[in-house]
Amino acid sequence: MRSLVLLLVLQCVIAGGVAAIQNQGTVGCDGGITLPGPDSNPCGGTLLLNWDGSAECGYGWQYGGVAPPYYGAFAECFEFEGELCGIELILTGIGYPCFGSDLYVWDDDGGIPGIVLSLTQDVDPCPVATWPNLSTHDFAIEHVPVSGSFWVGFWTDNSNSPCPYFIGADCYGPETGCPLTNIAPGIGYPTGWQNTSIVWGPTACLGIGAWCVEEGTPAREASWGTIKADFR
Repeated sequence: MRSLVLLLVLQCVIAGGVAAIQNQGTVGCDGGITLPGPDSNPCGGTLLLNWDGSAECGYGWQYGGVAPPYYGAFAECFEFEGELCGIELILTGIGYPCFGSDLYVWDDDGGIPGIVLSLTQDVDPCPVATWPNLSTHDFAIEHVPVSGSFWVGFWTDNSNSPCPYFIGADCYGPETGCPLTNIAPGIGYPTGWQNTSIVWGPTACLGIGAWCVEEGTPAREASWGTIKADFR
């Protein structure tokens, strides 16, 4: 009987570990190589990037770690007076099916993303580089006025699939960024916007950048996304 009880306890521990791991994904973590992208300046702007060019890892959420409206999102913060016209993502993959993500711009709310200022839906970074390579993906968005601190990031709706790709992470550089992720409830971590170090360990910054222009620069004609009414 005692042996049976120990066996059942062991099975529960193993099952619990699998469930915890299933919600988060990672690659590496050492020796990543960042490759340039095909469109290095999508809107004639200046790139704001906390990234120093090195990549040691990649982070992602999947299954129970992803839920609407944007649990499982990643974000970085910047400061600028003018307009945001594009977003850069530095991504890597391990061969799972690839599909699109939504790009976000948030106002700052005391050091975390707050009100949604812009939503660009279903941008397609595919294909992405295979680890240990990381590919650079730049997307133009509708011009968004920003003043002072703001956040940019992305969310991928892969609640029913493994990570289609992972956001690049600088794990060993100086702490120049503000790498946050929006953690879903009920998966064993504090819920809401938290530093990625809570889940994946020390992180200097994420491979997320903001293309900015001076206010009043004409927007390029394109089929860019608009802000959803629910986020107003």
